[in-house]
Amino acid sequence: MKNILLVVAVLFLGACVRPVVSTQSANCAASGSDIVCTEQGAVRGVVEGEMLAFKGIPYARPPIGALRWRPTEVAEPWQGVRDGSRYGPMCPQIIGKDVKGEEDCLFINVWRPREKPAQPLPVMVWLTGGGNHALSGEGAAGFGGVTYNGEKLAPQGVVFVSYNLRLGVLGFLAHPALDAERSEKISGNYGSLDQIVMLRWLKRNVAAFGGDPNKIFLFGTSAGGGNICALMTSPLTRGMIHGVAMQSSVPMGCEIQTMADAKEGTGRKVAAAAGCDAAADVAACLRGKSVAEIVSAVPGTFTVLPRLYGPNMDGHIFPDQPLKLIREGKYPAMPVIIGTTSEETRLWADTAGQVTDDASYAAAIDKVFGASARERILGTYPAKSYPTPRAAFVQVTTDAEFTCQSRRVARTLSTAQKEPVYRYLFAHSLENDPALKSAGASHTVEHAFLFPQGKYRPTDADLVVQRRMVGYWARMARSGNPNGGEDPEWPAHSPANDVYLEISVTTAAKKGPASANCDFWDTMTFPWPHL
Repeated sequence: MKNILLVVAVLFLGACVRPVVSTQSANCAASGSDIVCTEQGAVRGVVEGEMLAFKGIPYARPPIGALRWRPTEVAEPWQGVRDGSRYGPMCPQIIGKDVKGEEDCLFINVWRPREKPAQPLPVMVWLTGGGNHALSGEGAAGFGGVTYNGEKLAPQGVVFVSYNLRLGVLGFLAHPALDAERSEKISGNYGSLDQIVMLRWLKRNVAAFGGDPNKIFLFGTSAGGGNICALMTSPLTRGMIHGVAMQSSVPMGCEIQTMADAKEGTGRKVAAAAGCDAAADVAACLRGKSVAEIVSAVPGTFTVLPRLYGPNMDGHIFPDQPLKLIREGKYPAMPVIIGTTSEETRLWADTAGQVTDDASYAAAIDKVFGASARERILGTYPAKSYPTPRAAFVQVTTDAEFTCQSRRVARTLSTAQKEPVYRYLFAHSLENDPALKSAGASHTVEHAFLFPQGKYRPTDADLVVQRRMVGYWARMARSGNPNGGEDPEWPAHSPANDVYLEISVTTAAKKGPASANCDFWDTMTFPWPHL
């Protein structure tokens, strides 16, 4: 069965991308310590401190015009030496109230130590969060204005990579009219195909930057971590991923949408909102809409309420639910880091309604989990046991959607494979800014300790946490084991050893599920009403 899946994957990937003919020798005659030759052509890097950065490299053809909602095609060759000092445009997304970005956005950015290494370095690829609809591009986004570059990681002896992918409607629209255009009779997952073609590009080109194509480590927060869970089980990524870190992610235990849900729940809504649902040619009508019209047709949301955009289980790119494939051993085993923050939902718990007293607490429980689950949840999380009813609701949703789901995934992985699985709970907050301090250890805050923190000035305590995280993650990419140096020991998780690393100023390994109520959530059935 595994061999059959692999053959299907090879054939399907071949159908999704144009064949690559190496142009490296013919198209890259330039030389210099700051110039790298890729298959498509030469790129000149720019010095950034102790790093050499190569920004805005096309890894795929622009998905514009007739290529909107088409499988990703590899980039065309270029002549001369491409300037690598500037990011390419971000992919279209809603920022504030405005649609920003360009459809010609499929670019990759690479940072390496200033001096090209004598030996190939592990490659760390960052997958941004943002619900697959926002907070991605131009190297900067996310919690506290974090800048996604290699400033902290490249000096650890790694090659750091970031990239853009199609987002929201443009990246994940599934609709019967788009199905009809494909021999596979499927649509959606265009953003996922971007990621797969990006990984294929890295596999073929990262050695030119000093990276090891056999040590590609994916790490990301929120939707980025969820994408990782799906990608590591896709037959189209075999041989391209060698380790992962899923951060502040895997709500619902890596569950992805079915194609039916994607089409009926989002696809038809988009067509209707764009005024194309009654058109004679729905696909042509949609392609005729401007970027702003189509992106804003059904905006994504950051809430405890419905997710809208991909990836979707299509039977090809994602043949089944990731956890099912893991249980059945239909994926390549690899070292894994997985974890969450201690207050994941603190910033957006109010999207289920203002929780101010026992009545509104119960109403919010009903809205998210259904009235039938109310009694059991309130019995497990009585409001009187917490400082406020809102604090109780934050704990409920954090445990249910993140902390306990990460344990569930960790258990499944550590049962299915011999490669180690490392769990963490991030319990530190950014204290040197009133707004960030009030956010506590909320969703995705931990990634601010792997990257430059914008205008924020870290405290001594922040720097301690940052040094530890950078060390753990870089060592994981290098060897598949985060341990080493003077940092506290991080034991591997297993069904028999329910252990995690609490990352804080006093980082230490702890026994137990990280929440006393995780066993309770293991008994709750899915899906919940809001999903």
